Amino acid sequence: MPGDVAVYEVPVAQLRRGANGLLFAGQPIVTFMASTTAHRVQLNVRLFDVASDGTKQLVTRGTSTLDTGNAAIPIGTVKVVIVTYGNVWQAAAVNTLRLEITNVDSPYITPSRIPSVTEISKVRVDIPIRG
Repeated sequence: MPGDVAVYEVPVAQLRRGANGLLFAGQPIVTFMASTTAHRVQLNVRLFDVASDGTKQLVTRGTSTLDTGNAAIPIGTVKVVIVTYGNVWQAAAVNTLRLEITNVDSPYITPSRIPSVTEISKVRVDIPIRG
């Protein structure tokens, strides 16, 4: 599969005290800095709930395309905010939340036809927690 995936994981117990885990309802928002010399990039995020046995379930995803509209003008360094499609989800306290940021989310979304490399930093996920 073409493309690279940046992976960030955090134990649910680290986000929420107690044995009840984490209930969120709404649209998690992923924010990060992206730096590229390309004029167009497609960036996709996927949020998974990973059980202790390694089983992972897709909770939500989102996508954004950055485009200067001119092949001679690079995007440079920009702040990217991707609002996911959202969900109501209960993640067990023993599970791990896994965020993937990638430029390819095929076959869900057709990959960009413009080759690009993007460096990402300062990743943040805001999750609407309930209860």
